[in-house]
This record gives sequence, C-alpha cells and structure tokens, in this order.
Amino acid sequence: MKVDSDGKLPVRTTSSLRKDILPMISARVAEAISGALVYGLEPLEEIRLRAGKPLVLQNWSREWFIGSDGLPSAKPAGSFIVTQEDIRITLELMSENSIYAYQDEIRNGYITIRGGHRVGITGKAVLDGGSVRNIRDISGLNIRISNQVFGCSSKILKYLIRSSNDIYNTLIISPPQCGKTTILRDIARNISNGVPELGFKGVKVAIVDERSEIAASLRGVPQNDVGLRTDVLDGCPKSIGMKMMIRSMSPKVLITDEIGNEGDREAVHGVLNAGVRIVTTAHGYNISELKSRREVLMLMEDKVFERYIVLDDSEGPGTMSEVVDGTDMKVIWRADRRVS
Repeated sequence: MKVDSDGKLPVRTTSSLRKDILPMISARVAEAISGALVYGLEPLEEIRLRAGKPLVLQNWSREWFIGSDGLPSAKPAGSFIVTQEDIRITLELMSENSIYAYQDEIRNGYITIRGGHRVGITGKAVLDGGSVRNIRDISGLNIRISNQVFGCSSKILKYLIRSSNDIYNTLIISPPQCGKTTILRDIARNISNGVPELGFKGVKVAIVDERSEIAASLRGVPQNDVGLRTDVLDGCPKSIGMKMMIRSMSPKVLITDEIGNEGDREAVHGVLNAGVRIVTTAHGYNISELKSRREVLMLMEDKVFERYIVLDDSEGPGTMSEVVDGTDMKVIWRADRRVS
C-alpha cells in the first residue's frame, strides 16, 4: 500500500473474512481457503467460485489457486475444484436459507452480506419482456471483499477542499480495480466528519449508492463507515436518487459512483442548480478516454467538474496519477512532481 506524502500509512481495517465470509461458504471450500490464508495472501479482494472450475483467490497483486497440497499456487493445474453443490450450499448460507427474500437483489446480479461484502451472481437469466426477473441455475459466485482503508484519500483531499466548508465539484477517473470506490468511501467519511488538519469542517453528505458498493448497506443500514453526517439511499438508480436526496435531505455534498448512463447529465445539473457540490467517478484510464462516452463528454463540455483526479495502480490500488483543473484543463499535479 502506498505511503501518503506525509509519511503516514493509511489504516486498513480487517476484512472480517473469517468472521463474516468463511461461515457463509460451503464447509469444504471454507476449509481450503482458511488453510491457504496462513501463507500471507491477505488482504484478499475477491474469492471466485465457479462450478466445475478451480477456486480463485485474488489480492491486489495477483490471483491464486489452491493446490492439492493445500498450498497457494500460481498454476491452475491440479488445484481445488468448486462443485455445483458448493455453489448451492454457499448461496443458501448467504441468503440465510431464504433465497426468495433476496430475489430483488439476485435479479440485479448480486447480493450484499453482513460486513458489506458484495457477492456477484451468474447463471441463467429468466427474462420478463426486456428485463431480468430472476437468475436460476446459479453457477458462479464472485465474493468481493469489502476492505475499508482509512486515510487513503488524504492526498486527494488537498486538491478537493476549497475552503473550510466547501469543496470542488470533482470527477475521479479510474480503471477497474484501482481503488476508486474505496477512495470515494474515504472521501465521504472525511467530508462528513471534517478534516481538522486541513481546516475543513464536517458537512452534510448524501450518498446515492446504486450498487450498494460505497456504504454496502444491509437491510438499509450502512456496513461501512461513511461518516457521521452522511445519509445513504441504497439500491436506487443515480438519475432518480440524486433528485430524491436533494429534495429530502438538504445535503451540502452529494456522492455517487460510476456516472455515464443516460439521464446522469440532467441529474448532475439538477444537483449543481440546487447549490450542492458533487463528487463522483467514471471508468477510464485517462481523461481523453472519457470523451468516447456521450453523457460524460457533455458534462465535460459543460465544465461541470472543477477537478479531475486520475487513479492507477502503479504503486498499488488508489495511486493518484494526476490532478487536472477543470476550468482550463491544466495539470495541477502529476505523478511525484508538482506542475507549475
């Protein structure tokens, strides 16, 4: 994990892997994972179960299989194989033996379990017109382990905070698995609680958490620490949720993830017209790549964002690559040097 510019290491909370996740996995799979963990694979990011395929453990640096001897291996040959029965038992445990109670989540392709861990689901989609009504014959589970990293946004906050109670409208750009959601969560927590070392007072924050990834709510209660002045609307489409939060919760800052869908531009303008600041993210490797996405391009042309922050994983997830001023698109900071 990258050390901050002040020499401090961000504090990573335990993933609660043994407490929250292993008891929710088929006993034979859980035993194999538990045996492999003693070889220093943590913190894990994903556990993938595919029926008839090798069990895969993923940390930020690489993927691991579990050999017949129980040792982590970089090669799939001869490794531990997940069965369809393992998938069935695991899903029953995760749904507390009531899969029907999770149907609304399952048809969206995931469920959220205790601790804020999100489980992606694949199988046969059952369609109703043009929408998915259910997923059956489930054959794959991707357990995305929620790891909170307190302080991982400290370097970004220096470029995001405008004054003691105001911030810049900010777009965070990041390729997949480069820590953007973890960073966004830490930003929400800090803006909500306040950042005394930067002279910033805590303000009201609204999170529209369409995919339950930022706050990782379970039965409406955030499982992640997103700040004491933060309200969360879980599982609601961003374009609808942004309007709802502005009307009902009077936030100073609105935070959401992965803009770019139809209707997002109008919703973002609605946020700004209400005098509310916004911090959000978009998938991409750089700013130029965003121009191929119509909704994001129009927001850029509208000069909605005052700061663009680009992430990569050159020194681990969440590495800040550059900061760009949205007014004149001038680079403020890049890599390990300041730009005059």
